[in-house]
Amino acid sequence: MGGGMSIEMWRAEREDAGVASEVQSNVFHELRREPALHDAALYVDVSDRVVTLSGTVRCYPEKVAAGRAARRVRGVRDVRNNVAVILPAPQQRSDDDLVYAALRLVGSDALVPGGEIGVGIVSGWVTLTGVVQRYADQQAAEGAIQRLVGVKGVTNRITVQPTTPATAAKARVMEVLRRSALPRPGRIRVEVRGGSALLRGRVRSLAERDEAVAAAAGAPGVAWVRDDLKIAG
Repeated sequence: MGGGMSIEMWRAEREDAGVASEVQSNVFHELRREPALHDAALYVDVSDRVVTLSGTVRCYPEKVAAGRAARRVRGVRDVRNNVAVILPAPQQRSDDDLVYAALRLVGSDALVPGGEIGVGIVSGWVTLTGVVQRYADQQAAEGAIQRLVGVKGVTNRITVQPTTPATAAKARVMEVLRRSALPRPGRIRVEVRGGSALLRGRVRSLAERDEAVAAAAGAPGVAWVRDDLKIAG
């Protein structure tokens, strides 16, 4: 880990002391283990097993990594990522420069469908628009932009409109979930109406919930996933 990293834990007084202490301790250690975090100054607050992250990082991928680490902790019901991105002077860029770089990036990335992504930037915050056929295309565009030097945040408003008929979407979603790395995919119930999939059941962590949603969204014929999964514990 980088020598300048610091993490402080705050706890709301109304929270059960034992539960809050355990959740905070686990989040604290997961943040310390995250290799993408270096010179970060992070604060962890817990209320009703909802984790709020605040503080500062030096680039947007570090903010994403902090949120991802907190979501891996068992028992966390939700994560509010309020970490601020404070860019070092050499990484600061004008919005016009960022727009040009972002358009070149999405146009040259083999995983991003060319010519279908719109980019708007205000004060380093990127808004993505457009229409793609797959959830994977939407996520690939966001992932590419996240790593662009000078970006402070990303809002993904890209619409997914599959060309594959949704007639057998439920069977496809169930098949995708069974092939996934989820430890107990059989505990997830699936309902599909049109191109929308509803997931119900229980998972062990937010990270498992994210994986289930991503797996279902990647099934042919699925344009949108409604997540009604509960976090066990």
